[in-house]
Amino acid sequence: MQKIGFIGLGIMGEMMAKRLLSKGYQLVVYNRTKEKLGKLEDENFKAVDLPAQIWGECEIVISMLSDSTAVESVVYGNDGLLGSVKPGFIHIDMSTISPSTTKKLYLDYKNRSAHFVHAPVLGSRTQAGDGTLLIFAGGDEEAISKCEEIFKVLGRKLWRFDSVEKATNLKIAMNSMIAMMIIALSQAFVLAEKSGISKEVVLEVLENSALNSTMYQNKGKAIIEGNFTPNFYVKHILKDINLSLEIAQDMKIPMPVISAVRELYISALAKGYENEDYSAIYKVIAELAGLKI
Repeated sequence: MQKIGFIGLGIMGEMMAKRLLSKGYQLVVYNRTKEKLGKLEDENFKAVDLPAQIWGECEIVISMLSDSTAVESVVYGNDGLLGSVKPGFIHIDMSTISPSTTKKLYLDYKNRSAHFVHAPVLGSRTQAGDGTLLIFAGGDEEAISKCEEIFKVLGRKLWRFDSVEKATNLKIAMNSMIAMMIIALSQAFVLAEKSGISKEVVLEVLENSALNSTMYQNKGKAIIEGNFTPNFYVKHILKDINLSLEIAQDMKIPMPVISAVRELYISALAKGYENEDYSAIYKVIAELAGLKI
């Protein structure tokens, strides 16, 4: 089975790496925090000390990191990927980062006759583990086609785009919807609670209506249980909201709702919820309404 590189063992990266290992892939892994390597209890992975060392054994590397700065660090830093890349090599980044970063990476790899594919994903830890992510792949068709079997292992559907920025922008658009949907659910919960109606009834009504979604049911049940264990950090969704506003400004698109939403997520940070799941926004809205959490 093919040997590929893998960088980043965060919430999503850990599950994606385990998925690849379970399907017989051999991995050469770099993670800044060495302790996380212990999560990969499999004989088919090898840890390296520097990103550049991956190219010695692989022609394809996947990165799944927190933000643009983290991705640029493993590419451009000392002993980064770009310094030792060879013609034909492919870097697939599956993180949610800025379109200016993905465009720069695409051009810098192209100048070395190598490929950069931006393939951000939609889905949570569960979908990363069972290979049902939605994948948006942008870049050269030749490179995307070479990675198709990898994408089939990680996702249940793949969309292809002829530029990295299109894939990037679609992912950020989807995340801006996520940020607003959880606020809609939280507001409905709070209004119902203040009226003496339980959150369980709200979910039951949603389940029997055209308004329902899997996200509402899963996050709603977690809110009811008081479970804010992160699948998607508050600090990371705020990062993506900021990216959406940057894109909107560049494209001269008015986005008044997401601008207001941003202030609520900043409040969540101020209350110390930055490392909780983004559904912790419910606590912010409930506290503003005078409800006890």
